[in-house]
Amino acid sequence: MAVRRQRRLVVVLCLAAATAVAACGLSLFDTIESLMEEGRQLYVAHRYDEAIAKFEQVTVQDSTYWLAYIYIARCYIAKLGWGSAIVNARKAYQLAPGGGEVVPVFAEALFGGGLEALRQAKFSDAVGHLVEYIRIKPTDPRGYLNVGKAYLGTGAFGDALGAFVRGLGQGGDAAVRQELLQGLLDGGLQALSRGDARGAIGFFTESVRQDPRNFSGYLNLGKAYWQTGEHLQALDAFRRVLELSPGHGEALQFLRMIPR
Repeated sequence: MAVRRQRRLVVVLCLAAATAVAACGLSLFDTIESLMEEGRQLYVAHRYDEAIAKFEQVTVQDSTYWLAYIYIARCYIAKLGWGSAIVNARKAYQLAPGGGEVVPVFAEALFGGGLEALRQAKFSDAVGHLVEYIRIKPTDPRGYLNVGKAYLGTGAFGDALGAFVRGLGQGGDAAVRQELLQGLLDGGLQALSRGDARGAIGFFTESVRQDPRNFSGYLNLGKAYWQTGEHLQALDAFRRVLELSPGHGEALQFLRMIPR
């Protein structure tokens, strides 16, 4: 009898323990869902700091709950807090790269952070954010345009040229294409101003290849060849300027100086 009573007691205790564990699990789930719903309502109401606090409580209870990190990132994007937005969106991406809205939110955070760093002339930071953006959005010409600008800021002319060329290869609307073409001209002029005529030739050669009726590209290409002492190539470039813009004074001036 005593043995039976002990067995029954063990069974009762086990059932009670299982019920308690299940209840705790349900309670935790209910708490997370409640916090998420409260956070979403605060987010919709533009009460971003309060929303962040709710979502952070979720991550304390479950550090793998990737949706909470997405909402935290969204709140920081709305506040233009790009650094925190990137950190939280990256965490969500690491946890669930295929999760709904993970890639778009992460991309938005990286692009916004890159542009902000570019505006503040923090060119190395801009390069880092925008290169990561391109990895997850490899067909967006805006990524290449802005990372090209950032590379110009660091003086990495070869990387800048490569970025502009890749951007032009993605298509896109006419306005972005025009900015990319302008980036080629700007890059060549910056290289010339820093005494890197050979680097400038690369930019201007690509510029006239992409836009063969832009006489400004040929004019600057001629100047770059002039600085390297390659007068025959300079002559060809200045002649092309005159074909596109007859009587161009600067091109004529250089042509008179070129030894025949």
